[in-house]
Amino acid sequence: MNYKLFLIIVVSGVALLSCDTAETINNIIDSKITAKEKLAEVINSARSGFSADAKLAAIFGREISEQGEADISNTNSLSNFIYSVQSDALQTNEFYIPVLGAGPVKSPVNLNDLLGLIKDPVSKNILGVVFSKLAAIAIPDGASYNDSPQVMTAMLNNNAVINFRSNNVNSKIDMFLVPSKSLDSTFASSADWIVNFYTSSNSLTMWLNSGSGEIKNLSEL
Repeated sequence: MNYKLFLIIVVSGVALLSCDTAETINNIIDSKITAKEKLAEVINSARSGFSADAKLAAIFGREISEQGEADISNTNSLSNFIYSVQSDALQTNEFYIPVLGAGPVKSPVNLNDLLGLIKDPVSKNILGVVFSKLAAIAIPDGASYNDSPQVMTAMLNNNAVINFRSNNVNSKIDMFLVPSKSLDSTFASSADWIVNFYTSSNSLTMWLNSGSGEIKNLSEL
């Protein structure tokens, strides 16, 4: 083959593949997401596909890493953040999940599915009350709360969590961001994180109070 013709073919092939390669690399980089990373995209999708007044009601993190991330490229895991959005006009919730390489899509998950993740009966009852309020309560747009990595850093330094994780080395982690008002009516303008550490037989559910920064066992409230 003519050397110049060979070079043209090679260079053309690289040019054609470069976009796909760059996209693949970006998808790999973006596959691990934090709770707040995709929030703006979710709200935009909800306001165009659900209700114009859609607001964030809650965030649910499934099988989150110790770094506070979900890996949405892992097809062997349920790892993802699920966003519950609420409409005052409709008085109902819709659920969205981020998708690798695409915009957020509606999810068939429901609050009962999420409640089933909690093993501790007291914590489950508390969250059941919280979830029942989400059709009418949203997290204010200006609410201040940490992203999931900062929450996990605090949780993993808590003595109760350290002890549970030491005794349950294969435990998984789920996270719930809920309006503070759903837990305590005096905190109307903030949001609180609840983190569930669990195995197939037991769990520890901890509450990070956004007002004080204190971490408490949810079942002891």
